[in-house]
Amino acid sequence: MVPFAVLGVWLKIVRIDRFFPRAGLAETAAKTSSDIAFGLFWCLLWAVVLLYVRKSRRRTVVVLLAQLATAVVGAFMVLNHAYAMRTGNPLTLSQISLAVREAEAMSGLLGSQVTPSFIALLSGVVAWALVAPFLLGRPFERLFRREAGPAVRRLGLAGVVILLLAATWTAPTASAAFSLAPAVQLAVSPLREAAAYPEALASEGPLPDPDRTRLVPRAGVEPRNLVIITLESQRATSTLPETRQPVTPVLDALAEQSVRPERGYTVLPHTSKSLVSIHCGMAPPPDSDNSEASEDGLPQRCIPELLAEQGYDTAFFQSATEHFERRRDTVANLGFHKFTPVDRMDKTGFNKANYFGYEDDIMLEPARRWLSTQDGPFLLSMLTVTAHHDYKLQGYEPIDFVDQPLLNKYLNSVHVQDRFVGNVIEMFKELGLYEDTVFVITGDHGEGFGEHQLYQHDNTIYEEGIRIPMMIHDPQRGPELIEGPANQLALLPTAVDALGFDLATDVDYRPSLYSGEPQGPVVVSCWVRGRCTAVLDGDRKLIHHFGDRRDEVFDVSVDPFERNDIVEEADEDWMESRREIAVGWYLDAERWYAPGE
Repeated sequence: MVPFAVLGVWLKIVRIDRFFPRAGLAETAAKTSSDIAFGLFWCLLWAVVLLYVRKSRRRTVVVLLAQLATAVVGAFMVLNHAYAMRTGNPLTLSQISLAVREAEAMSGLLGSQVTPSFIALLSGVVAWALVAPFLLGRPFERLFRREAGPAVRRLGLAGVVILLLAATWTAPTASAAFSLAPAVQLAVSPLREAAAYPEALASEGPLPDPDRTRLVPRAGVEPRNLVIITLESQRATSTLPETRQPVTPVLDALAEQSVRPERGYTVLPHTSKSLVSIHCGMAPPPDSDNSEASEDGLPQRCIPELLAEQGYDTAFFQSATEHFERRRDTVANLGFHKFTPVDRMDKTGFNKANYFGYEDDIMLEPARRWLSTQDGPFLLSMLTVTAHHDYKLQGYEPIDFVDQPLLNKYLNSVHVQDRFVGNVIEMFKELGLYEDTVFVITGDHGEGFGEHQLYQHDNTIYEEGIRIPMMIHDPQRGPELIEGPANQLALLPTAVDALGFDLATDVDYRPSLYSGEPQGPVVVSCWVRGRCTAVLDGDRKLIHHFGDRRDEVFDVSVDPFERNDIVEEADEDWMESRREIAVGWYLDAERWYAPGE
C-alpha cells in the first residue's frame, strides 16, 4: 500500500504545479498534508485490522478486501486527478453516477478525456493492487505472525483515528475541494452539502400553479416571429483578455443595435440547465442529474407551449448529437413541436467541431427548409456547439488571437460561432422575415481557462464562467442599455413583451427588460450542490463557497477580471443577507421541483 500513499502525494504535487505554480514550501505542505495523512491512515488501517484478526481464514478475507479496496481507491485517485487537471474541480458522487447512467451518451466526452498516460497509470494502479500481495505477501506475513499485545493494538487504533482526523484538516484559507485527499473529499462532500442549505431560508406557502400561466395578446398587435439563438460556452467579450483582433465582430455590432443589460449572466453554468432558464423563465432543476430530461421533469410551462396556444409553430435545431444529456427528452419537456439534431442533418461539406458536434452552419439549410413551410408565426430555437470543449474545429485556418494555445483554440471556435449568428440574420433578410422577427441571442454559460484555477464551466463561478452575451435584437425597436446585471430568467418575459403579449400568471417571473423595472439581486448557482454560488447586487458580487473556504467579494465595475477581493471592506450584514438570498433561491428551486418532499 505504500506506493499508493506515495502516488496520492505525487499526483497532488502535479496538480499544485498546474494550478498554483508559485506555491512555496509552506503552501505545498499545507495542500499535501491531507494526502500524506490519508496515505499513512490507509496503510496503518489494514495493518491494525490484521493485528486484531488472528484466524487464518478471516485474515485471508481481510487481505482480499484490502486488495479490492486499495484497487478502487487507487483507481479513483487517478480518475479524480484526470478530471481535476481538466477542470480544476474534484469528482463527486453525483457526477460519477451520471457518467455511469449515461455512459453511452457521454462516450464521446469520456473518450476525449482519455490519454495514453492516463490509461497506463490506471492500468498500473489496478495491476499493482492485485499482484503486489502475491509478490510481497510472504516476506511481510512474518511481521504479523507475532502476537501483538493489547497496548500495541490500542496504540495502532489510536494512530488510525488521529491520521483520519488529520486527513480531514485543511488550512483556513485553502480550498477543501482542492486540498483534501480525493477519497476524503468524496466522503465529506455529502456532509458539507447537507449543512449548506438551512431549511429555514426556504419560502413558505403554496406553490404557484403553472397551469394558470398563459399569454394574453395585446389589442391591435400583429403576431411576430421569435428566434432564440443559444451560443454554446460563449463568455462575454468583456471577460476575454486583450486579443490581436476582434473575436466577435458580429455580436459586437448587433449589441449596439439591441436592447441588452449592462451585464448578462447565466443562471446555472451548464447547457441543459441554461436551456430551461432561457425558455421557461424559471430556475432549472438545481441538480447534476439531468432531471430536466426526465418524464415530468419540468413543472412549469415554457415559451414553446405558451406560444403554441397562440397559433405558433415551434422547432428546435442543434448542431450536436441528440444523445448527449438526453437532449431530445429535454426539448420535448420544453414543449417544442419539432426537434432536429445534427444526427438528422446532411454532413457533406461540414467539419466536426468537437467530439459530439459539427460546425453550426450545418443548421442553416435544414432551418431554411423548415422556415419555407411556415405560413404563420413561429418560434425557432437554435443551439450551437462549435465553442464547446474540446475546441477541435476541423477544416478551418486558425487566427492568432492570443499566445495561449488552448485559449486560442477556444477563441477561434467562438469566432466561427459568431459568424454563424451573422449567417442566421442574413438568412432571415433573404427570406423577407427579418423585420417581423424578434431575435433573442444569449450564451448558455461562459468558459474558464485557469483565470481562477478553474477550467471549462459547470462550477466556474467567476465572470469568465457565468457572464455571457445577452441581447434582444428587434428590427422594429431602437437599442437600449439596461443598467446593472440581469440573468437568463429575464429573457422569457422580455421576449413575450417584445412579441406583444402580456403574461397572465401567478408565477413570480423576472420583469421584462423593456419595463424599466430593476432586476434586483441576481443569483447564479454552481452545477454541483453545495459547491459555490454568486449574488450580484448592482456592481458588487458575493461568491459564497459554503465553507469550502472563505467567501469573496468583488466590485465587477472596476475589477471585471476579479483580481482584487474586497471581502475585508464588505459589510458583514450585507454579506449575510446576500448569502440568505442565494441559499433561499436554491431551496425554493428544489421545492418547486420536488413539492412533496
